[in-house]
Amino acid sequence: MIRSKGIIEVHEGYADTSEFKEAVDILPDGEYGYLIFDKKKNRSLPQLKFLFGYVLKTLSEELPGNPEPEALYSYFEEIYAPIHRCKIPGEETEFEYFDLKNEPAAEMDAVINDIIHHAKNEWGIDLLTRERLKAAEAQELYAGAYADTWKNYLRKV
Repeated sequence: MIRSKGIIEVHEGYADTSEFKEAVDILPDGEYGYLIFDKKKNRSLPQLKFLFGYVLKTLSEELPGNPEPEALYSYFEEIYAPIHRCKIPGEETEFEYFDLKNEPAAEMDAVINDIIHHAKNEWGIDLLTRERLKAAEAQELYAGAYADTWKNYLRKV
């Protein structure tokens, strides 16, 4: 349950936490989670919610051995995400890495569609696309899957 929300402003390296402190000082005894995020718009957030809240969660439940959604994410990122390269000083070859979470929304959509196709062709698991999921009969399935992603309150993002 969300108990409070507010804004923390940081100027010249100093965080004004007075509003935050007021909010937490009135909480009853217990353990609470918190999430800090910047206010920049994340254009790929809807795709990430769909990917983790439905696609990877469903695959995790359907596949033998129930691989964790995070493991499936890393697996598919390595297969389908664009490879980025950069030169690291002192290294002879370019460093290659994946950064799917920060790809443009269109690229993220393409990767998600590749994962859905992979699930159907390799494992016989028929996943709904985002368009099919918008149908009324699929809404409850998605909402439940997304809510389940918040059951494990990790301390680190």
